[in-house]
Amino acid sequence: MHKLIVLFETPDNGRAVTYYNEQTFQLNWQKFLGLAERMPGLRRETVSRVERVLFGKFEGELVLIHELLFDSKEALEAAMQSPEGQAAGTFLQSFAGGRVMLLLAEHMEAGAGDFRKNTLVTSPGASDAAANPGEPATTE
Repeated sequence: MHKLIVLFETPDNGRAVTYYNEQTFQLNWQKFLGLAERMPGLRRETVSRVERVLFGKFEGELVLIHELLFDSKEALEAAMQSPEGQAAGTFLQSFAGGRVMLLLAEHMEAGAGDFRKNTLVTSPGASDAAANPGEPATTE
């Protein structure tokens, strides 16, 4: 899967993303969601409100992360080029006031059964250190 990640930040003055207020932002956000959800091939979306940034810095304060997931990079790119994707993008830029960052990313997930196996897969000829993290490497 591939996803389009939309990062929203507040303007430098700390007011809501639209430069007006939270109510105005919510109205515009709902309109953007309505447009984005019409993009062909959209399989899933997630929205996260940022409570605090632990490390890193934006010009303003990062406040919202929206992810739109598609089956493939090609499906995502086709959706962005579609009339629905173009309308969503145009509206996003108009209401976000330049305080938005867009990222394209390959999406991968691991369930608890995947990451709790406590095993490391190595390629043939990998060093002992790679095969046994935390243990000193040996030389032959």
